[in-house]
Amino acid sequence: MADTLTSVPIDPILGRPLYRAKSNLKNFESLHCPPTGDPPAVDLIWQEIILRFVPKELVQFLPITLMARDGETQKFSWVLPFGRVRCIDPDRSGVTSKIEKPDITLIISCNYYVHYEKCLGSTHLARDEQQLNHIVISDELRNALAETGESGMFFRPEDIPTMGRRIVN
Repeated sequence: MADTLTSVPIDPILGRPLYRAKSNLKNFESLHCPPTGDPPAVDLIWQEIILRFVPKELVQFLPITLMARDGETQKFSWVLPFGRVRCIDPDRSGVTSKIEKPDITLIISCNYYVHYEKCLGSTHLARDEQQLNHIVISDELRNALAETGESGMFFRPEDIPTMGRRIVN
């Protein structure tokens, strides 16, 4: 069965995931990418922008229901990238828990991230194969999304909010 970390699309017939929040509905509906955690949720405007950079076979937009304190909306979908890259440099990042395997370091938790240079190649959206909940996007896609006036859930590695956060220069 597929889940949000696989490269197999989730069948929408299984139901619409529900995200509960304590904020007001109008606060969420004013955003393109509300703070729902991982995976990020985006509206149709951001979906269209993402699809200008990412082939539709490499991403799924799974519709969710967002329950706010004073209502609900179904205008958002989770972004589920199927591509895998190796971007996190485990030797330079603040990895706090990991599993070493012959060909890969599986990262369980990390205080801060340092990416390898040009690790995405020509890809614009993917999950890091070492930590599948770590979504990586290209600068070009990030800039296109930011042109909507919102940066949302997509940060540069040195700006990712983590526990015990450290700024990396």
